[in-house]
Amino acid sequence: MDSGAPILGARKLKVSKLLAVKAVPRFYRVDDPHVHLNNFKETTGNAVGIYVHIPFCRSLCVFCPYFKDVLRDYRELEAYFKALLKEVEVYGKLLEEKNPSIVEIHVGGGTPSLVPPRLYRELADSLSQFFNVKCGISIEANPEDLRSYRAVEELYSAGIDEVSIGVQSFDERVLRSLGRKHSTEDSAKAVENSIKAGYKWVNVDLMFLAPNIRGYAELTLEEKLEAFRKDLEKGHELGAHQITFYPTIIPSSSPGYRLVELGKVSQELDYVDAFIDMALDFVKDKNLYLVRVYSASRKRYEYATVNLEMVGPLIGLGAGAWGNTGLYQYVNIHDVVTYISTTEKGLPPAAYSRNLSLASRTWRLFFDQLSTAEVREDLFKFTGFKNMPLKVRFLLKAMELNGTVERVGGIYRLTRRGIKEVYKSVINYVIDVPVKATEMFTRISRSGKYPEVVEIK
Repeated sequence: MDSGAPILGARKLKVSKLLAVKAVPRFYRVDDPHVHLNNFKETTGNAVGIYVHIPFCRSLCVFCPYFKDVLRDYRELEAYFKALLKEVEVYGKLLEEKNPSIVEIHVGGGTPSLVPPRLYRELADSLSQFFNVKCGISIEANPEDLRSYRAVEELYSAGIDEVSIGVQSFDERVLRSLGRKHSTEDSAKAVENSIKAGYKWVNVDLMFLAPNIRGYAELTLEEKLEAFRKDLEKGHELGAHQITFYPTIIPSSSPGYRLVELGKVSQELDYVDAFIDMALDFVKDKNLYLVRVYSASRKRYEYATVNLEMVGPLIGLGAGAWGNTGLYQYVNIHDVVTYISTTEKGLPPAAYSRNLSLASRTWRLFFDQLSTAEVREDLFKFTGFKNMPLKVRFLLKAMELNGTVERVGGIYRLTRRGIKEVYKSVINYVIDVPVKATEMFTRISRSGKYPEVVEIK
């Protein structure tokens, strides 16, 4: 539903026509778990990532687009992790002969930092039992959960060695407009504690384009830009290894969308370039690396997220998780109770899936590379081509002609204009696919009525 208001979610960002292609993936119901397992068994490559979804929060953020629910009792977590370990066993035994190396483990949510450390130890032990684990665990964290140094140390001792802290802003006015409950002091302490405890990598998430809520939280564009500039500076000053920045998306399924329907919310969508320019100036001034068009790092290294979901292989575990074998994509049940009951039967909890064609894999790789600010010709051999496909080459040539990329040998690098256009394209993709898909799969799973085909459009 289009509210008529300039809201990111109801509307998208204006982007170059070359990058305005809309993805409309079609998923098919998993009727036979054995067929799913056979497809999963064809996981490509020996270096595999794992994504674990924790769909629990202490309270619901006003504009959150992800699959989650309020945690009412810690016994729910106990039952959920028991189910997770069963899912690990199902896939671990299936890939036993291949013995893949696990190169990254990312736990997202929800709020992974509310999980007791001992449950992470159990998860780490289970993963090590079935896989050749070559990495620690990275988790997303609420600043409130890391304001105690002891809590940070306990998570570190449980095998957590990377953390992404959902600061969103160091400005109380911005936090108010986002409906966040933590304080700026919580955020600063969380970053300081994580670095002091010895975490290998600490990422800070920042949010810009905070909504104006009439009569409650209203900032001018100039105030928002200045707050964002100070947020970037503060994150760097505190010693964060990486800073990720993204605009506030307001999905129709979020609690705060009611305010949109009442005409009380607005965003300055036409000025998103000003925020991106500010971030790019910051990257240049601090001599940082732009590891993604939306993330700046002190080294050529990035926090382990679900980037492998685009190209695979990535094993998705937990209710609401997505996985990608490289050839086959699947989506787990978006309902905790059904997820637990399914795994208790020893069955994989995949609800929907689709085979990824060679063309689909090629474009996914292309756009994944674009998000790193450069595209390398030699990477396309991993999708079965000896050389870069002509369609991709033609698109890059068109981008070169309109000033969004520059070619240096076999590498196409985004220009400043190109970075901004790709950034907006990435955000539009998030709105078109992950956000819409989460809304649709959650609605389907909770209704218990699973249509044979689901088209994300």
